[in-house]
Amino acid sequence: MREESSRAVNAGILKKWHTGAAKAAQRWAEACYALTHDNATGLHIDAFGSCGQNIFISTAQVPWFFAIKTWFSENQYFKYGSHAENDLSKIGHYSQMVWAQTHRVGCGWAVCNGTRGPLGRPYFSYVCNYCPGGNYPNRIGTPYESGPSCASCKNHCQIGKLCTNACPWADLWVNCRQLYETWPGWLCETDTQQGHERRQFCRATCRCRDKIV
Repeated sequence: MREESSRAVNAGILKKWHTGAAKAAQRWAEACYALTHDNATGLHIDAFGSCGQNIFISTAQVPWFFAIKTWFSENQYFKYGSHAENDLSKIGHYSQMVWAQTHRVGCGWAVCNGTRGPLGRPYFSYVCNYCPGGNYPNRIGTPYESGPSCASCKNHCQIGKLCTNACPWADLWVNCRQLYETWPGWLCETDTQQGHERRQFCRATCRCRDKIV
């Protein structure tokens, strides 16, 4: 494994199975659109907003381990760092798998007749949805923080490697953190209808001050 992939992860979050994400992944696997990803509506989970998605197809049925290993093998092309140059088309499956804020996953598979397949013959479709989604363009080179394992969650660490204090929600506005830094009371404490709506859109920022967002 390359140095970039084996470096210690400061806040690697324990990923748990999510039934809703699994149902969405199963539905998309059965839709049999080969390597085409689901749309924003199909990838939406209420608590997390848009989720990420990895797809693997094969003309032969293979163990799940093979699909997951194939996605992870993209680590050989990954370069860590805020200024590192990475090609998302070559490392996107890997970066979504190790995205620090992702803590729920659900998968599904199906047999497809090949109508929409690349080779025009039957194939097997394997789909996993990751919530909250990752692969933000401005953070592709830093999907996780480099540093001692569990440095960000010393009191919530499992097997000395994985943080267990993930926020159960995701912000639905991209600028929630910036708003909190400038107007924390206005964003999270205003007792009005508009204030309630703001808290709903920025639940992670407002409610998870002691958790990993």
